Amino acid sequence: MPMLDRDAKSLSRRAFLADSTLAFGGLVLGTMAERKLPVTDNYEFINGKWFDGQGFRDKTFYSVGGMLTGKKPRRFRSIDLFGKYVIPPFGEAHNHNVETLNKVDALISRYLQHGIFYVKNPNNLARDRPILAPKINNQQSIDVVFSNGGLTGSGGHPAEIPERVIKRGLWRQSDAEGGFYYTIDNEADLDRKWPALIATKPDFIKTYLLYSEEYSKRKNDPKFEYWRGLDPALLPVIVKKAHAAGLRVSTHIESAADFHNALLASVDEINHMPGFRFAADVEKHSPSEFEISDADARLAARQGTYVATTLMGATQQTDAMVRRQQDEINSRNLLMLLKHRVKIALGSDSYRDDTVPEALYLHSLRVIDNVTLLNMWCSTTAATIFPQRRIGHLREGYEASFLALSADPIQDFTNVEKIEMRVKQGEILSL
Repeated sequence: MPMLDRDAKSLSRRAFLADSTLAFGGLVLGTMAERKLPVTDNYEFINGKWFDGQGFRDKTFYSVGGMLTGKKPRRFRSIDLFGKYVIPPFGEAHNHNVETLNKVDALISRYLQHGIFYVKNPNNLARDRPILAPKINNQQSIDVVFSNGGLTGSGGHPAEIPERVIKRGLWRQSDAEGGFYYTIDNEADLDRKWPALIATKPDFIKTYLLYSEEYSKRKNDPKFEYWRGLDPALLPVIVKKAHAAGLRVSTHIESAADFHNALLASVDEINHMPGFRFAADVEKHSPSEFEISDADARLAARQGTYVATTLMGATQQTDAMVRRQQDEINSRNLLMLLKHRVKIALGSDSYRDDTVPEALYLHSLRVIDNVTLLNMWCSTTAATIFPQRRIGHLREGYEASFLALSADPIQDFTNVEKIEMRVKQGEILSL
């Protein structure tokens, strides 16, 4: 392939396709990939409509050393986007499917096909990570962060998960306590078990609150096994300890009271929204128990707390009345968070899926405008997964990672599925 070194000149569509084959479509990208272009190439992207957080603007961007810039380098390859709509990649802020029991190669391919470059696994086996390491966190794959084992109370969620997998002969007993989870009933437990968790080198800390307003009632009652979590009084202690170690804290919640207690503990991220599975508990609950208060939404905004949605489970609900209640709870809570500009990230917590159906479900509720939803999925989600990286925006000095769509997702949000090009850190992906 000839090097393009042309000052402010671009090729016509016909000449471009004939001379460089750098254009849209699987066949063309396949040709480029077969020629194994070096990933260090600089690129000029012309005739694209670039998302700036509010709308699409006609711009020319360059990828230099895997970073975006408006400054033209001396040498580059020019790529005509032919009016395509360019957005940052999508993220998945809550999924446990990047693990060795899964078909990881196929999973990675699906994530990339769907334009999802960033994934957060908030509970996993630390021993999986060396096996997964060669497959992830590189220019041709997804980038993933892991919490390793989560912190819960005795008999609390998620202890039932390793129990099931051990019975299937796929995990060993050491993958339960001290592996997938750590039982923390008091500060002495925390002090004793903390060094073992830290030794696994987690990227963040995962904690569990389940109906914490009923902690005393549930903690010793077999009826509530796996439907309980930490003593909410311990959560601030855990957060303080984690922050001292330079680690952010994510907290699983079920009820509005859990949401409140997580905020009082100053957690960095709340996993799930109240009532995401309100009909699944061993006792029945009123929808009012899952409504986020105005005061808590204000507090979440003031503290900069991220909230990961995980609401698409409502689409699996077969009971029409429960589905209607679920949609109403989700809509009210989303409106409350949006009113106070809380940082909402998209997570699906769906092992066999990802945030594409999550985003489409949120869109179907008709309470979030397309621009806001796009920002949530592309920018806010990336920020809670990799808060130290310059990703999630198409700006000077940010990573040259983006998707090119054939149609405008602001006009029709379902156009987010019409991906024609994927670029990750300056490398054009061929799938």
